Amino acid sequence: MDRLVFYHHPQAENFSLKFSSASLTEIRSRREQSDEPTKLIGYPFETPVYVLYEGDTEIESAQEIDFDRKWLSDRIRDLPRAGQVVAFRLVELLEAAVDAREADEFRLYKEFEPQKIQQALDHVSWGSSVHEVAGEVMSNLILRHSLPNANHRTGIAMLQFCIESVEPDFEMPRTHVDDNTWREWVDPYIVDSKRLITVRRNNLRFKKLEELDVDLVERKDGIQIRLTKFELDMHWREALTEYASLHETHCTEFAQAVLKRAERDYLLDQPGPTKQEFITYLEEGLVERDFREMF
Repeated sequence: MDRLVFYHHPQAENFSLKFSSASLTEIRSRREQSDEPTKLIGYPFETPVYVLYEGDTEIESAQEIDFDRKWLSDRIRDLPRAGQVVAFRLVELLEAAVDAREADEFRLYKEFEPQKIQQALDHVSWGSSVHEVAGEVMSNLILRHSLPNANHRTGIAMLQFCIESVEPDFEMPRTHVDDNTWREWVDPYIVDSKRLITVRRNNLRFKKLEELDVDLVERKDGIQIRLTKFELDMHWREALTEYASLHETHCTEFAQAVLKRAERDYLLDQPGPTKQEFITYLEEGLVERDFREMF
């Protein structure tokens, strides 16, 4: 039977795995040294494994969301114009995602970090092929994780807008949450994306678990990561670069799949938008768009 540990504490999703050991004494020592709130789980394997979880921000209900325009303007006024435009649209998408679902079931896991949006835009190969630009926009927004939640769904929406900026009459394959066909082909891309970004941030922690003969790590939403399928033995800085590259490739492949399913294969050979063309579309091409239809 597989030896499985949880990445997020089962009773507190804002607590995540920070350290593991076969020694209860060592794990207690680590707990005493921590400056953050902690929780401890002992996994009763034949050889026990002890895992220390640390918490950061409190999980809030989406009913607490209040990104009014003055608050948002104050937060993004120091960003270049491109970052400001994308930040406004991402917040609108987040609000639409909340409106389209039960607000009391939608959770906010972290603070809004708009400065990361500009970082994402700076790492896109603007003017490359349509699917490369769209995939890189999606990947980099997800990797920077600027929103309190829905970074994958809003990243997919930005991929869609990227394609629309080149072909305004492009229609995305259905994206509603009750569309079984959509879930069947899109969810595997999202699940694999979450695996990649989790390993990216935790390769050394997962390597330690592997040394303790742990087979699986399960993060929230029941997503399991089989440790033997990932290269873990590298410096954490190398892992950040390596897995960012793998994630970018993954999202580019998703963009290709989107174009093929939408029967727009011919766009695979066409150049994608420049940054200015993309920003202009976000400003002028989405006026009066009801983003709730995307969720």
